[in-house]
Amino acid sequence: RSRRAPPRARAGAGRPPRASRARRDLPPSSLPSRGRLAAHRRGETIARGMEDGGGATDIVIPDTFVPPSRELRGAEKPYFPPVGVADDPTLANPLQRQRMLSTEWFGCVFELEGALVKARDAEHRASWMRLAKEREQTPPPEMVLKFASTMKPEDFVSRQLRWTRDPMEVRRLVQRRAEIYEEILEEQIVQALEKGSTPPPRDELLPGVLPFLRLMKQARVPMAATCGTKTFRAACDALEKLEILEFFANERNPQGEPNVVSSEDVSDWLPDPLPIERAAQLMDRTTKRCVVFGDNNTVTEAATECGAKSVLLLGRQPRYELQGADAVVASLKDVTVSNLKNLFADETSEAAEPQREVEIFPTAGRSTRAAVADYFDYDAQTQSDDAGGKEPPLYKSRRRRRDV
Repeated sequence: RSRRAPPRARAGAGRPPRASRARRDLPPSSLPSRGRLAAHRRGETIARGMEDGGGATDIVIPDTFVPPSRELRGAEKPYFPPVGVADDPTLANPLQRQRMLSTEWFGCVFELEGALVKARDAEHRASWMRLAKEREQTPPPEMVLKFASTMKPEDFVSRQLRWTRDPMEVRRLVQRRAEIYEEILEEQIVQALEKGSTPPPRDELLPGVLPFLRLMKQARVPMAATCGTKTFRAACDALEKLEILEFFANERNPQGEPNVVSSEDVSDWLPDPLPIERAAQLMDRTTKRCVVFGDNNTVTEAATECGAKSVLLLGRQPRYELQGADAVVASLKDVTVSNLKNLFADETSEAAEPQREVEIFPTAGRSTRAAVADYFDYDAQTQSDDAGGKEPPLYKSRRRRRDV
């Protein structure tokens, strides 16, 4: 009987599969799952920690890498920083933008009383004194009356005179004061006629005002007028009687109102910069490109606070009291367009100022060891009396002398 050979065994027969052999030795928590595979696909990192006697805990740590975003073609890009204080990067007209960067792009703000016409301080004070007599109030002192022509009448009643804080009563007193002011001017005309002399004009332009306004209009410089003692309608009527209202016309205003700022348009008057800011808004100029003309220090304070330039005229205060202004002139005859442009010649802008590079490495002529030795040489720094707030070397003896 012949012996049959056993069939040829297949490779790996009798041994368990490779996957099952690997899974048999590992705990169930370490087996790959769909969530873990998805986390790998998302690019996350899986950390395995051992807690509670060898148990495995999976901690998912999100990846901090963020790929750079691809900007679409035609997408909006941020504008470059402005080159100057009057620059507008959103302006599409390069010629207009270049003109705004030049020194010829500015506006002029004039005080009606003091810069255009003569200030009537005596008449304003007399009107308040007469009103106090009508109300049987104590006459206001001189230190209070000096604010009569530089403050809003409403603020003068409530803050300086302190007669009342009722808005309706304050408005009635202001209207009555305006009537008394007109009566005083009429009395001056009557007295002049009785004496046989020529009556003084109610309002007369100061010398050099009309040629200067024509010069500014020829140079295409916008202008605005301010008056804190009159209403808007009264200020416009005064400018119209002086025949200079056309210089303050505003073609962009839909109502056709001129560039006039009165006490009704702002909540506070000089030295608060609100009137200047309102005038700059009407002229479509920034306050840093405005020249304010006046005759007292309140103009300088307001202009300095909002970044404008101030030009003061002599008359109300002596020259030595007007040293804070950018320019002091006797009249507008002494002012030219070139003088006003020179006020903005030294203009600086934080956005236009280049960022200076910090010197990290020492200069070629000085060794690194010497620079480090000087920096850490504390003994040489503390030998002087001015040691950065430290006591001088002889502080014990000096303290002993003070105690004695």
